[in-house]
Amino acid sequence: MDRRSAYSLSVLQPTVDGPDEARTAIQAQLREFILAFQLDNAFIYRDQIRQNILANKYYCSVDIAHLIAYNEELAHRLTTNPLDTIPLFEAALKECSQRIVYPSQRDVELPEHQLLLHSTASHITIRDLHATNVSHLVRIPGIVIGASTISSKATVIHIKCRNCETSENIVVEGGFSGLSLPRTCKKERNQNEDKCPLDPYVVVHEKCQFIDQQVLKLQEAPDQVPVGELPRHILISADRYLANRVVPGSRCTVMGVFSIYQTKGKKNATNGAPAIRNPYVRAVGITTDIDHTAKGSAIFSEEEEQEFLEMSRRPDLYEVFADCIAPSIYGNRDIKKAIACLLMGGSKKIFLTA
Repeated sequence: MDRRSAYSLSVLQPTVDGPDEARTAIQAQLREFILAFQLDNAFIYRDQIRQNILANKYYCSVDIAHLIAYNEELAHRLTTNPLDTIPLFEAALKECSQRIVYPSQRDVELPEHQLLLHSTASHITIRDLHATNVSHLVRIPGIVIGASTISSKATVIHIKCRNCETSENIVVEGGFSGLSLPRTCKKERNQNEDKCPLDPYVVVHEKCQFIDQQVLKLQEAPDQVPVGELPRHILISADRYLANRVVPGSRCTVMGVFSIYQTKGKKNATNGAPAIRNPYVRAVGITTDIDHTAKGSAIFSEEEEQEFLEMSRRPDLYEVFADCIAPSIYGNRDIKKAIACLLMGGSKKIFLTA
């Protein structure tokens, strides 16, 4: 202090962007990616969003390789922290839809959009999933061995206090996550006012928001099972536009967030391991393997398609098809016709061009 020099001391906290500013910046970068990305001088995601909205389909399928080429940091954040990045991506898709389809109508209310992801990166088998993969984006191949019926899952629950009629909305996370209602009323009261009793809230179902949800069971393919081992399986949670996309027996590759959930314990079971959770995958993309599925999705040439079309117009197709079954065996036409019916009936045919 004896030297003739000026001293300064900072008494204010340094300006640091909070979490809201960071999330806004990330959403702006994702919005810029959707609007500005080009492939062969074409805005592929702009055109995709416009076509989907005109068909009343509010989703966008994004290739992770395109995001890596555009912004590698964003792609790394999406794969390592998908639970925070995917909602920002879906909000950015909604803003892009407003700009692309309704640029002059700012008061148009669009429904929530869904982000569908696909990639050609290397996959990971079910038996190679470990605790280090929790909350990360994974790509798993397998065979669908079970599919539940489509159910309705609440995404926003409207609750109301039965005593003071105070209402609020609670957002429910996706997947197998549940929700516990507040035990006490959150209304601010004076000292002279009586408090509401415990557990005052009731759910108003008419004002809740729901989405379609389906539970799939994915099993390892036979060529992925080591010798002497049994195939393993994992549960898949598919919602909205991913529900009812595959049927049991389909080979597919699921991209999703590796998550955990806690099952409801039985009454007589001992609660000796409260920290144990069961794994499952929240699907964000399902790609069907068209080369190995028995769904009639093989690739045919134009000559073969023309031959099939001419064959379908023949009035005696049933007789010709029955005669082609075991032609070396004479007679037994009724048996051959029954075999023809068994070959064509009882299986669901899904064509990509239908």
